[in-house]
Amino acid sequence: MKYIKSILTSLTLLLTLILVACSPTEEGDRISTSENGAFVSFKEIEKEYLDSLNNLNWPEGTVLPTALEGETADSFQVGYGDTKASILWEYSWQKEWLETYNTDPARAQAALEELEKALDMGYMSSQRADDSTRNYFREILDKAKLGDPSGFEESLRANQAH
Repeated sequence: MKYIKSILTSLTLLLTLILVACSPTEEGDRISTSENGAFVSFKEIEKEYLDSLNNLNWPEGTVLPTALEGETADSFQVGYGDTKASILWEYSWQKEWLETYNTDPARAQAALEELEKALDMGYMSSQRADDSTRNYFREILDKAKLGDPSGFEESLRANQAH
């Protein structure tokens, strides 16, 4: 009988720990964890996205989104909002370069200098991008530095949804 009571106590403790570990925080933001990082609610990932937008430099005249739109998932991995903002940033600077490389060399150069920062940003890190993505970006950036717009044009066509 003592043995059964000990097992039941252990099982009760284990179930309690499982329930606590899987329960959301008071605000309901933290959903669960994975080996790659935490998962958060839409509300928290939207905040990450908007904060990232506000912390990045943008071409003159860029109108930034005021919300994260087009997402329907209930949970997101931490870093998703920053990555999505960074991809929009990359797209905007590539577009800036394409619009100015023949007409305004100073603005075109500023765009290239801004895009150089991408390789040190979180969205291009080994945790969020593979070697092929980083190599492709380097290739199209190098082409642009030589005055060849084809890489950025291809990239913008592939990312028309932005």
